Amino acid sequence: MADIVFINCFEVPVGREDTFLALWAEIDDYMCEKPGFRWRKLHRSLDSTTRLRYVNVAGWDSAEQFDAAHDEQFRRMQSQRQWLEFPALPALYTVEKETHAASSAPSVL
Repeated sequence: MADIVFINCFEVPVGREDTFLALWAEIDDYMCEKPGFRWRKLHRSLDSTTRLRYVNVAGWDSAEQFDAAHDEQFRRMQSQRQWLEFPALPALYTVEKETHAASSAPSVL
């Protein structure tokens, strides 16, 4: 089964982090209980001048389960007027290539 990864980048104005994080947590709590949800990481840019300051990355078992999780309750939460302040660029991805650092530990004979 292919890894399904949801990536959503958010514009969050400086000083509006608390509002964004409260909205995000509400949806995160809801989605974490959905069938097919595997994991999630919310990343924050180290540079406050970066346009897309927050990046949400989540793993799902399948695109179908991801789609099913976006039900009526999810749409109600996402349609809150406050979300208009935080434009987003969401999309589903699959892993094309994965690379890991070579082990730097010496071999023991």
